[in-house]
Amino acid sequence: MNDLLGPAIDRLYPAFRRHPRPGRMAYCSHCIAPAEVAALLNTPLRALTGQQLRRFAGKAVTTWGDVADLRYFLPRLLELVATGGIDDPIVPARLLGLVGEHWRTWPRDEQQAIETYLDAWWRQTLTVFPAPIEVDDVLAAIGATGVDIGPFLAAWVADGGTPAARHLAQQLATPLPDPGPAWTATVRTWRSGPEPARLLETALLVTADPVAAEEISAGYELAAPLR
Repeated sequence: MNDLLGPAIDRLYPAFRRHPRPGRMAYCSHCIAPAEVAALLNTPLRALTGQQLRRFAGKAVTTWGDVADLRYFLPRLLELVATGGIDDPIVPARLLGLVGEHWRTWPRDEQQAIETYLDAWWRQTLTVFPAPIEVDDVLAAIGATGVDIGPFLAAWVADGGTPAARHLAQQLATPLPDPGPAWTATVRTWRSGPEPARLLETALLVTADPVAAEEISAGYELAAPLR
């Protein structure tokens, strides 16, 4: 696991250790099988798989368990989300949006652990192409927590590497939802400024990989007219 992401994930577990494993969980008996619930209750937290947690991540608090249950499972859920262990592109933003509804009322150490995790997940994503989760989905999940997305965009520019530039070229080719969540307005304004073109131009000058260079060049053609 990445040197940034590993310690950030490891920090989540002690921060949320105060929340005990549930003895039972309420759930919708029409859409959730008792065996699914039993698997979560009887498996050690760090041994739970993405397959076991995927449906819980999509139904937590609404039709399966409550916020207290979510907080017990959250470290493992966040670990699996960041490492691509939950094979469902809807889960990251749904899960982090649910966190966003509650986490600013939680103890400070839990908030700080989540902040560290978001920063590390984003920086790790920028260093690998392709990443376990597409950059658009990571950005949407981070934005769903309600944090200021500006520093994450600044980190994108500061990274300056070829993987970061390839992610940006891919992202520029993807229309933002309009209207979209509040964070998309920040991204839209940033995309129309000089930073994306500057990042792509810098990366293009040093990239030796012809495939990467072609992708970055296409992204630069999209970014440059917006400057």
